[in-house]
Amino acid sequence: MASVKVNRGMPRPEAPASSLPKDQWRDLAIVRELWAKSQLPFDCRLLKQVAADAPLMAPELGYDSVESFLKQELQLDPDLVNRVVGWLEHEQPTEAVTLAHVKKQLKGHGGDRKSDKAKENQDYRGNVDQQGHSSEYRIARLKRDAPEIAVALARGEYPSVRAAGIAAGFVKPSPPSIQLKDPAPTAEKLLAKKGKEWCLQLMEELSELVL
Repeated sequence: MASVKVNRGMPRPEAPASSLPKDQWRDLAIVRELWAKSQLPFDCRLLKQVAADAPLMAPELGYDSVESFLKQELQLDPDLVNRVVGWLEHEQPTEAVTLAHVKKQLKGHGGDRKSDKAKENQDYRGNVDQQGHSSEYRIARLKRDAPEIAVALARGEYPSVRAAGIAAGFVKPSPPSIQLKDPAPTAEKLLAKKGKEWCLQLMEELSELVL
């Protein structure tokens, strides 16, 4: 009697890979890709089974990694799959849950840390623009960029917040200002501020201009 081959048809997308013969795994991948395109946005719970089967199916279907299997065979973002599965395992929803809802929950609980960090930097730059060179801004920047100088400032090792900012390198020291009134006191101030060598050089330059 001739053997009869039974046509089992396409498997259901929720069928675990381990419950099917390996010659049906390609069909399982096909129906799961169709599910991802049509049903995933409305109920993402099946991603747990998809992720659990991926390490078994990937090498059997000719992929060298789970990531390439998910991306190329099922047209899924591996990083998104991992994050959504993590949320599903933690929450264990018993009713349909949309992919958009899970993404929103992930973002609200630190799932989008890069965006949060970018916003933090943007807020910091905005505060810099608003605060300008105020003491509050300089102290905040010291704590962020030069905490050891901020501690020294708190201990009284710097005469002012500006002096601490100069030591940290983000505040430029002002050039010496001298009131040019009577020559004698002006010369004394210049000598005290700039030193003998600089003053002698100034004298030479002045003599060339005057003579």
